[in-house]
Amino acid sequence: MNRSFPFASTAVAAPLLAIAFSSSLAADTPCDARLMSGSIAQLSQTHATVDTSVLINAAPEEVWATLTDFDNMASWSTGTLQGMTGNIRDGGSVTITFIFGTDETGEPNVMEVPHTLIYADGQAFGWSDPFPEDIGGGHDNHLYRVEACGDQTLFVQSDEIVDNPYAASFAGQLLPMYQTCNAELKAAVEN
Repeated sequence: MNRSFPFASTAVAAPLLAIAFSSSLAADTPCDARLMSGSIAQLSQTHATVDTSVLINAAPEEVWATLTDFDNMASWSTGTLQGMTGNIRDGGSVTITFIFGTDETGEPNVMEVPHTLIYADGQAFGWSDPFPEDIGGGHDNHLYRVEACGDQTLFVQSDEIVDNPYAASFAGQLLPMYQTCNAELKAAVEN
């Protein structure tokens, strides 16, 4: 089942980029302390965050190359992000293909969602666009980031659900999917 949502761009990209590039490992945090972590924070009834990370035994350039090979992403990713097409640059219009759960027959819900891309080559990409009203409205701030961690790479996938009455529920569903995606990226890069 394919489902498309007509999203419009928002002006939330600047704060998201500020988070993306100001967030780094503290000098006293050993790289292996965040080997496979994940957390959810419910900040209010309509605001929740999901933070996940995995340590990958490869250089950031290798991780970035696999992560941004959107044509081949579905070969290693069994859920969530499946690919991206469009104008892949900062501010570009793209369509993200991802899986969010299953339908009533058990088949994956494949969704194609237009986004305005936030993109810094070799470092991070994501988006900050509205949710459709039929799933509560509001918006999300989704970010994928690679960060050097000695001779390894810390891959961080985070999301912030804002102004949505189902924020905590969405965060609870997203956490295991993001951790699966992270583990699959790690396996794809290291093998």
